[in-house]
Amino acid sequence: MTQLRVMSGALDELTEGQIVLRGVIDPGSLGSLLQPTYQRETLRKAKTQELMEAFRSSTGRVPDVELAVRGERYGCTDSNGTYTITGDVYIIDGLQRISAARRFVSEGGKPLVGAMIHFETTEAWERERFDILNMCRTRLSPNILLRNRTAQCSSLCRLYDLCSDESFVLYQRVSWSQYMRREELLTALSFLKTVMRLHSKFGAGRYVSVAGLWQALPPMMSSVGHATMIDNVKSFFQLLDSTWGIRGILYKDRATHLKSGFLFALADVVSGYPMFWSGKSLCPDRDMQKKIGQFGLNDPNVRAMACSTSSIGLLSRLIVDHINSGKRTRRLVAPDPYQGGTRREV
Repeated sequence: MTQLRVMSGALDELTEGQIVLRGVIDPGSLGSLLQPTYQRETLRKAKTQELMEAFRSSTGRVPDVELAVRGERYGCTDSNGTYTITGDVYIIDGLQRISAARRFVSEGGKPLVGAMIHFETTEAWERERFDILNMCRTRLSPNILLRNRTAQCSSLCRLYDLCSDESFVLYQRVSWSQYMRREELLTALSFLKTVMRLHSKFGAGRYVSVAGLWQALPPMMSSVGHATMIDNVKSFFQLLDSTWGIRGILYKDRATHLKSGFLFALADVVSGYPMFWSGKSLCPDRDMQKKIGQFGLNDPNVRAMACSTSSIGLLSRLIVDHINSGKRTRRLVAPDPYQGGTRREV
């Protein structure tokens, strides 16, 4: 017979009169929890790693899980309020947290997993509870996660502060909140991914996750120089403002040049070709800005690609081919490996 131990437990009565047990799961009994048929599959390894990092953090806590006992088997076994539950205990909500906690235990850790445990449940009731919890839950925006990390990551804080700098063309136009306001044009995630791709020649920048972003940014900013990187970001978005306009935009849906696909593609082009740079400083000349401004943003195919991050490579090549069109000199020379444009003669 399986047993679940719940430490620092206390019985509680919900508003509907239902009795539940609240406490912390003994790490040694996490293996006794069962995965019912209505649960989703365990998420990818990367997500499990993110949750394990939460267990390693200073608080070492994740949101409480919800469990179900199809019976009334509980009893206080010692003066510290440790409850021992015998029989089958099912996971209603928190499978991913429990999976990460089990792995953390296998590596020698002691995760703190809080739980609310329902008694005398049926599978039908559990399914309904599972649906309610998952349909009504609002996923936390990456913008909030990034904003919260500014307290620990000075490099991220500099970019956050830049968005409140009146001299910046995106002044108060980047959303660091759960929901975008009408006047905001970019999410913090899109803004920061553009910055990372713009400087990808100086470090890992193109393919970083949200969790990896605040780890990859500090060494990149240190390599470029804090002040220089901020100036580069200003110059890049000033280029967009001078060419197609940013400050006067009222309806972001009509601004093709601020779609993530286009921003990432243009940032990749600028990052990849020496002609845009003087050392570590971004400095496109007037002729280059004028040529970029002639790119066919109103082409339906371009507009479609600008809205899709799956077409970044193709869109980058189109931008390079446009810049090189009609030129015999000062053509963009592709770095190795070949990424479009003119091949460097060897």
